[in-house]
Amino acid sequence: MKICIIYHSETGNTRHVAQHLASACSDARLIEVYDRANYVPLTRFMSRCKKARGEETTPIEPSSIDVLGYDLIVMGSPVWAFKPTPVIHAAIDTLKGCEGKPAIGFFCHGGMPGSSEETFKAWCEERKMLVRGTQTIHMKEIENEKKAKELLAMVSAAIRA
Repeated sequence: MKICIIYHSETGNTRHVAQHLASACSDARLIEVYDRANYVPLTRFMSRCKKARGEETTPIEPSSIDVLGYDLIVMGSPVWAFKPTPVIHAAIDTLKGCEGKPAIGFFCHGGMPGSSEETFKAWCEERKMLVRGTQTIHMKEIENEKKAKELLAMVSAAIRA
């Protein structure tokens, strides 16, 4: 079973979870997605949160991701303004070959996860993906073995389905 793990990370928490998950799966590919937009440093965070709240997208690198050869898509995102980031939204919008594929999302947050799970599900369903589960992970739980096992169990269940 080939797994594609696509993630966006700003502080390293989402990257850590994605790398941990990839190391536990035998045939997983990691793809980190970056924001290509130029922001003024002083207003960077606020303007990005406003985009997240409005469920907007942003220019990303890589500009598209072909997942046709994968059996499962796992996506990870920080939570900004109670939503997944515009980078992950753009990544979902630019996926090639995702229709009918099972997907799982995980969301790292420092406050409240808000509607990150519901928003992710809606974006995936618009692209005809089959959401098999989501998980929120507070920054204090990044090293929590129970949370890691729960995410891995969700991935294993999606593989068996």
